[in-house]
Amino acid sequence: MYHWPALAHTLRGFLVLWLVMGPVSAHAQEAFLDVGLLVFDPGIPADKAARSRLGIFPEIRKSEAKYMPVVLRDVLMQRGGWGAVRVLPELMDSSELLVTGKILQSDGQQLSLQIRAQDAAGVIWLDAVYEGSATPADYTGSLQRDPFVQVYENIASDLLQARERLGAARTSTIREIALLRYASALAPEVFSEYLAVGESGEYTLQRLPARGDPMLERIVRLREQEYRFIDTVDEQYVNLSDAIAPAYLLWRQYSAEQAVFVGDFEDRVLGRESRGRPGSFTALEQTYNTYRLSRIHAQDLDELALGFNNEVLPTSLDISGTVYKLSGTLENQYGEWRDILQQIFALETGLTPSP
Repeated sequence: MYHWPALAHTLRGFLVLWLVMGPVSAHAQEAFLDVGLLVFDPGIPADKAARSRLGIFPEIRKSEAKYMPVVLRDVLMQRGGWGAVRVLPELMDSSELLVTGKILQSDGQQLSLQIRAQDAAGVIWLDAVYEGSATPADYTGSLQRDPFVQVYENIASDLLQARERLGAARTSTIREIALLRYASALAPEVFSEYLAVGESGEYTLQRLPARGDPMLERIVRLREQEYRFIDTVDEQYVNLSDAIAPAYLLWRQYSAEQAVFVGDFEDRVLGRESRGRPGSFTALEQTYNTYRLSRIHAQDLDELALGFNNEVLPTSLDISGTVYKLSGTLENQYGEWRDILQQIFALETGLTPSP
């Protein structure tokens, strides 16, 4: 037997989608939220001495900031329950669910990430630190598996639990708010009245545009074009991450082994057994040789990381028969592409988009 109040509540959510988008697709019926994973904050101290003390190689850390969202993306996609999951080169605050992160520690032994998730309505789902540890033994065997995968699994589990607490109507509302926030950014004089922003920064849906609104249809078309570019960027992040993964995992293994060796050596200095008497030439040679091998490998990876951060492919995208070619870093390409879309919108509507 149907529970009619709940069924009516769900149908009302689908009707709202019909009014905004026209006939709902299977994707819309499931009301899955799209997820945007912003490239992480690498957490690099400005002070060089602090970087050295913490063992942070800036180029490697910048690569980690792009590599780690890809790992989280893969875990979210494997878990299911989401729409499109994309790695974003720049902030897109109209994302249905935006996940940001900061690397607090990453040295092969410990991984600590500050993760924040906020939906388009401005509601914070997560704001927590996720940590994991690894030993040199975790790097044995196949290096295809990230030794800190459980950290990403924990993040994914918490995100799914937060999503499951939402009803179908609330999920649909978040999708509608995301679209109207995107529209308001392009044409605030037209679409800002559909949303209200509270003192806490949360968005409330006031009303919906009329079904078949031509201005909204243009907005939807432009957003799909932007998603096409983001999908291209996402694919490049995945390919580049796959290319650097073997060397990166080896570097983390070296880092973990080095940390264990240094810890053992310090213990020996405090009086435990050592093949070399504390302060002796043998003890110093052991420390130096391990440090030298680690530095050599880190320098090799540093060069590879520099390529990862700079080596991106030019992008060509077609809009209504006009081909646009973009070059430079992915961040620059994204900014250039958004400028092009805003110019197209201005030409089609006669409106000046919001800066």
